Amino acid sequence: MQYEAIEPLDKTAAGEMLLSGDEEKIVYGLLGAVEGDTEWRWVQDQCLRFVHDPRENVARVAIMCLGHLARLERKLDLEKVLPVLDACTAHENPVIRGIAEDARGDIDIFVK
Repeated sequence: MQYEAIEPLDKTAAGEMLLSGDEEKIVYGLLGAVEGDTEWRWVQDQCLRFVHDPRENVARVAIMCLGHLARLERKLDLEKVLPVLDACTAHENPVIRGIAEDARGDIDIFVK
């Protein structure tokens, strides 16, 4: 895997990518929204929309972005996010489970 710089996206650009249905565009839309100057609640809700996506890569990135959002913004709606992440930490897929545990760790550290 090679590192790629993520282009920060505003709400309009990210929203278009998220509505595309295309796996790669959704992934870049989520990552770009976290890096952009989009309102954190909107980004959080978009991540939550894709946490249970049947495409593993989309779900994985959505979960990871919740951790990034916690680290960058230092706030999340914990009543919405924590139950979802807790369910993901019980996931049968070890990749999803591990990323959810990492995101939960970021939240525990950065969101007070």
